[in-house]
Amino acid sequence: MIKKLLIANKKGQGIIESLVALGLISVIGMTFAGGLISLRNTSKKSVMASATDRQIADIAENIKAGVQDYQVNFDYDQQKIDDYLPINNLPMLWDVGMVASKGECPRCEGTYGYIIQPYEKYRGLYLVTLRMTHKSWLPEKFRDYNFVVSAK
Repeated sequence: MIKKLLIANKKGQGIIESLVALGLISVIGMTFAGGLISLRNTSKKSVMASATDRQIADIAENIKAGVQDYQVNFDYDQQKIDDYLPINNLPMLWDVGMVASKGECPRCEGTYGYIIQPYEKYRGLYLVTLRMTHKSWLPEKFRDYNFVVSAK
């Protein structure tokens, strides 16, 4: 008789059990989705950092290869860099895998410009100040990179 009652009561899952299972599946799904979003954001930041480093290296190599072909600014006052490189009027556009002159790339989100100044006391050495901006760097408005090149 007891066996018949136990068998008769096993008709399926109750509503509480179903809701608990649904809740557990939802929590696991949300955790997985959160992890994917975090991974995507980290990936975007990594790609942008890599593109920035590659862009800086390309600009530096181009200037190093022919610094004598560029116009040099002989004003030695470092305080005037903001006057020479205003962030709202930088001449070149860039983005991941792209470089263009201003007005030629509507989807580029970054700008850059640079100034070349000779070192006063060291003949043949030039200080290059590269100013770059990108919309993904907010709240940071710009980044300045300095490197030294030598004339051949």
